Amino acid sequence: MKTQFKLIGFDLDGTLVNSLPDLALSVNSALADLGLPQASEELVLTWIGNGAPVLIARALDWAKVQTGRELSEAKIEQVKERFHFHYAENLCNISRLYPNVKETLQYLKEQGYLLAVVTNKPTRHVLSVLEAFGIESFFSEMLGGQSLPAIKPHPGPLYYLCGKFGLEPRQILFVGDSKNDILAAHSAGCAVVGLTYGYNYNIPIAESNPDWVFEDFAQLKNIL
Repeated sequence: MKTQFKLIGFDLDGTLVNSLPDLALSVNSALADLGLPQASEELVLTWIGNGAPVLIARALDWAKVQTGRELSEAKIEQVKERFHFHYAENLCNISRLYPNVKETLQYLKEQGYLLAVVTNKPTRHVLSVLEAFGIESFFSEMLGGQSLPAIKPHPGPLYYLCGKFGLEPRQILFVGDSKNDILAAHSAGCAVVGLTYGYNYNIPIAESNPDWVFEDFAQLKNIL
């Protein structure tokens, strides 16, 4: 290894995996189960990135505007449960790894870096997604939305990695596609790469001031 970095952390959705089609399908299936309208994939894109509870809350807020229907707490919980059911059934139906992800992860692992996933995605789904694409063995840690008390943009998950692996923040490089990733990394004192192809609410990732901006996952090799 030729850099100060010992561990590289990665966001999942919009960074390693293009999961938007399956997320949109699962949200719409849950809405349909309660007779609610369907949202476009482009609209669902603006709802993701802060974990499943926020995703569903945004979907229900939108559905309420469309229909004027006020759902009871029991119905809201039912939508959440149906989303998790449908997403478990459709985890990787249409989802795909972004170009050069698997090859680059293998290269980084062979170079001796520790690799970790830090995502706001429900913890119950993280390992299944990684296994579906045959990349789970690359990672020494996998943190999902329920793994720790705090999620991104809180720096807590990155502090956890420091503690677990005996590292200083400057020894961790984080790689993500959204403002939350950049905020979490910089708050923790870690350097961060912003990827342009992900789900940053259609806002250029460069506006969040990452240390590097890459268009292709393989460009990580240029700095590692």
